[in-house]
Amino acid sequence: MELRHLRYFLALYEELHFGRAATRLQMAQPPLSQSIRKLEEALGVRLFHRTSRTVAPTEAGRVFAEHVRPLLASFEAAVADTKQAGGTTSQLRIGCVPDVPIERLLKFIELMRVANPGVQTQVTQLLAREQVSRLQEGTLEYGIFHHAEDHDGIELVPLFFGEQLAAFLPKNHRLAAHDSLGPDDLEEEDLAIFSRANDPALHDLLLASIEEAGYRFRSVRDAGCFTARDVMLAVASGLGVAFRPFSFKDASDAGSLVSRRPISPPIEMPETVIAWASNAPRKLRSITESVRAVADLLRQTADDAF
Repeated sequence: MELRHLRYFLALYEELHFGRAATRLQMAQPPLSQSIRKLEEALGVRLFHRTSRTVAPTEAGRVFAEHVRPLLASFEAAVADTKQAGGTTSQLRIGCVPDVPIERLLKFIELMRVANPGVQTQVTQLLAREQVSRLQEGTLEYGIFHHAEDHDGIELVPLFFGEQLAAFLPKNHRLAAHDSLGPDDLEEEDLAIFSRANDPALHDLLLASIEEAGYRFRSVRDAGCFTARDVMLAVASGLGVAFRPFSFKDASDAGSLVSRRPISPPIEMPETVIAWASNAPRKLRSITESVRAVADLLRQTADDAF
């Protein structure tokens, strides 16, 4: 088992499509398929369910991904630290929660590159709690996450307005025939929500917002997941109805397995912020000023695409 096999696995886990994963890895599809099979043989388990049309992670695959993602992130941070110490490159290590729409993230990166030519960016998907720890440790320059609480030694500015939530339910669900859903429609349903251990502050804030808007559910069930594809798969398997950002359905092939409906009264995610350590090195001051400027520009020019 080599490090590249872990990268191949994570790319497929995140794309759930061999063609897109191969394109992302800049390799042909057959070698990727062979590497995944060899990895499964080495582990002695199946990591993905495959059909001619779909790819979905097994439970073993989900567990493996939970360990592989931070392992690769730590390795990439070690490489970046080593290069930075040797003066070979100027690179910004940026963390981002998995559910920020890719269009938003790419626009931010594009504007940062214009403002800081010659500075490379390395973006790693991390949950908010992990980002805060790395910012405080100095192994991450900037973090992008939903503002659910303040943290000691961390400064932040708003980056994107909060996205509207929608209800996600199985394709064959009785409520799928409705154009929109309200509290009366959902009171006999179970609410599937990501595990509180993933982000306690955001978990509690969302539940409070849902209750404040008048929604009540038969029960609240731990979906044990956070990413778009995992939530879609949990909903499709019948775990319950999920309230997640409207863009979730478009962020994963698994979105074809569920129905998305607007909710009324509406609920919004908390705003997305970009954060950095208060005691960050002096050399980052000019970049942090450009971060503030880019964040302000994105807020001023926000439209329906964002």
